[in-house]
Amino acid sequence: MVENQTNFPADGRESNADVRSDVHADNSLFSTRRCPQQSLAEGRWKESKKNGERIRDGDGYRMRAAGVCLREEGTDGIKVLLVSGGKDGKQWVVPGGGIERDEQPDQAATRELEEEAGVRAQTIEKIGIFQDDNRKHRTTVFLMRVQEELNVWEDGQRGRRREWMSLTVGIEVVKDSQRAILRAVMQQ
Repeated sequence: MVENQTNFPADGRESNADVRSDVHADNSLFSTRRCPQQSLAEGRWKESKKNGERIRDGDGYRMRAAGVCLREEGTDGIKVLLVSGGKDGKQWVVPGGGIERDEQPDQAATRELEEEAGVRAQTIEKIGIFQDDNRKHRTTVFLMRVQEELNVWEDGQRGRRREWMSLTVGIEVVKDSQRAILRAVMQQ
C-alpha cells in the first residue's frame, strides 16, 4: 500500500477537501486543495527495455504522474489540455507517464508535460492519486499552470498532437481510465 494515499469515492474525488477556484490574469485556472504527500520510499525499481526505469509500489502498481492544465477562454469556458495517445494516436489522454528513479511525482508531471505536450508548466497543487486496476497504475495528478507552449517539442516531432478542449468534450474523448481525473477537476 502507498503511504498517505488519498482514497477516492467511485467518482474519483477526495471527499473532505477544502476547494477554492481562482482565475488569474493570464486566464489560467487553479484551485487550492489540502492533499497529503505521497511517499515513494517503499517503491521498487524495474528496468524495462521499452520504458526504461520505472517505479512500482509495494502492491506492484506502476507509479505514474500526470499534469492537468486548464485555462479560461471567454465565452467558451474552461478548457483542458489533452494530447493524442494510444497505439493508433486516435485517443486523447492527460499528459503523464512513469516516475523515474530519484524523481518526485511533481517533477515527473512537469517533465511529462514538456515531453508529451510541449508545455512548460509550474505545479499548483496535487489533485489526487488515481488507480487503474486493469493496467496496474497509480497516477498522482497535479494541477499545473502553463508558463510556455513550445512550437517544437519531443513528442510533437513524432506526430503527437496537443489540443485545448472544453472539459465536457474532454470527458467524452479521453480514454476510459482517465475520465475520473477530468470528473474530479470538473467537481472542483
